Amino acid sequence: MRPTSFETKLLVLVLSLVLSTMAIAGLGGGDRTRAEETFAQRLVGRYERVSPVAAPGGGTAYLRQTLTVESAPSPDTVTQGLTTEAFFDQALTQRVLKYDSKGPCKVLRRSSISGGFEVDCTNSSSVLTVFTTDAALLRGLGLDDCNLTAGVPKDVSNGCAAPTFLVSACVDQDVFALSDDGKKFFWGDQTQDRCVRRSTELEPDSLRRVSD
Repeated sequence: MRPTSFETKLLVLVLSLVLSTMAIAGLGGGDRTRAEETFAQRLVGRYERVSPVAAPGGGTAYLRQTLTVESAPSPDTVTQGLTTEAFFDQALTQRVLKYDSKGPCKVLRRSSISGGFEVDCTNSSSVLTVFTTDAALLRGLGLDDCNLTAGVPKDVSNGCAAPTFLVSACVDQDVFALSDDGKKFFWGDQTQDRCVRRSTELEPDSLRRVSD
């Protein structure tokens, strides 16, 4: 599960669904269940997105997000693993930090958003790795209380990295959507507090499927 508002915070600090009113009419509960299970199976794969982001004081940083969706014991549930990496350069060689999160997502029902399904996700792992111990940078990122060592993964689920990584114990009420050909994955709008309400729109930018 993504930490609440993680992307928004990172853009600034690193150099910077509802029950569908269009649910399948005339189908019984078993058919709805099969729809959720089918969607969960279609989600399985690896997706990627690289995004340029404005850095404070000018310049550009880059985020690479790698989403891995795996099957879970329950057919209507998947495991979502997300790695978000921040880089100083477009070639993605000067890595600043890496954040890994993972947890189960249950597909609940069709969303009113075309191609989307409402999902409830929980976070079971939150690990941060920094590749610099520059005191000013760590202080600016709000990470100076985490006792970080360059290149060494650190569990930040205890909140030491707040407010940069607002990892919450709440249920993340989101929407997942796939393009018709399954090659593009969309999250719900991340500007909303998903601990309180479900996303009602999709993010404009997709992640591209890179493997099944």
